[in-house]
Amino acid sequence: MDILIIAILVSIGVLLLALEVALIPGIGVTGVLGVLSMVGAVSYAFFVQPIVGWLTLGIVAMALVTLILWAIYGKSIDRVALKKNIDSTVKDPDSTDIVVGDEGVAITRLALIGEVDFNGRLVEVTSASGFIEEGTKVTVTRIAGGTIFVKGSNAV
Repeated sequence: MDILIIAILVSIGVLLLALEVALIPGIGVTGVLGVLSMVGAVSYAFFVQPIVGWLTLGIVAMALVTLILWAIYGKSIDRVALKKNIDSTVKDPDSTDIVVGDEGVAITRLALIGEVDFNGRLVEVTSASGFIEEGTKVTVTRIAGGTIFVKGSNAV
């Protein structure tokens, strides 16, 4: 009868952990109950007889290794893994039609970085001459490393 109880506890533990891996990923109630069932089986087995406890511990360890390998190499992780490749790109300001000398109007306050309207096109720029207030005319002084540097019309 003791062996039957141990076998049932180990089986329940394996089943709950398999459900956790296959259907309900993450650390949830089923995983915790599965681990508690296995710990209970090993504890009960050691209470019955030490040799049965060691044998049960070995079986539980093999079951856990099998579940871990199944989780790693099985298809269960594929259902929850992100498979989308990111194919979008950010347009580099160097590849725009903005060149040194172009003029625009600051849409936001350039507290070193802000937005400028170049003929209806909003572009993020960096101030080369300190703070520039909203509505100030700006001129592109240089373009380096994808960053457009501007100075205000009243800046020296």
